[in-house]
Amino acid sequence: MSKVIKESFYEASVRFDEEFDNAELAAKSNTPSENSRVTILDIKKEMSRIKNKLKEQDESQKGSGAEATARGGIKKDE
Repeated sequence: MSKVIKESFYEASVRFDEEFDNAELAAKSNTPSENSRVTILDIKKEMSRIKNKLKEQDESQKGSGAEATARGGIKKDE
C-alpha cells in the first residue's frame, strides 16, 4: 500500500485582544503580539483532498502546469 498525504483547508474567524499603554502604540501595531488573547469565533472546513505521496513528489520535480502555461503564453511582441 502506498502512502498518501491528506490536505485539509479551513477558514477561521478569530479575535485578538491586546492591551496597550496608549492609543498611538495600538494604532501602530500591525500584527498581534505573543501576549495577545485569542478567541476562535468560527471554524469552517472548506475541503480536503488526498494525494498519492509518490505522485506528489514526482510532480514537484517536474514543475507545475501553471508555470509551464505562464511561460508559454502570449509573447510581448505579438
